[in-house]
Amino acid sequence: MTGSCIGVDYGLRRTGFAVGDTEHRLAMAHGTHVEGRDGSLLVAIRDLAAARGADTVVLGLPLTADGREGDMVARVRRFAAVIERDTELRVVLWDERFSSAEADRWLALRKAPGKEERDAVAAAIILQSWLDSPLSSSSGSKS
Repeated sequence: MTGSCIGVDYGLRRTGFAVGDTEHRLAMAHGTHVEGRDGSLLVAIRDLAAARGADTVVLGLPLTADGREGDMVARVRRFAAVIERDTELRVVLWDERFSSAEADRWLALRKAPGKEERDAVAAAIILQSWLDSPLSSSSGSKS
């Protein structure tokens, strides 16, 4: 496993990106992909991973508040399979419950943060949560 990874807060309209470092265990918001404006999401993920030398994508899994899987979880799982099939990247599915709400709290002091900024911060929160876990240190199998 390399020292670099990316976080993805997948959405139907906007997908937030974060970049992280497994050695220093730090994640930073890195922008947003807007569907219909920014080209292929898969290409954007592949390009970001290549630019950062990342081999792992931490993809937020949108479980319900009580931990159940809804319709969006099925979409995320299908997208994870596409990433794994069409790239050399390892995909880790990571519980993203409350990441958007936490992003809202982080951004509350800023004047009118945009939705795109919120998605990138949510991706950083997801990635940081994974980096803070013991699982980020292992090179175990895909989740």
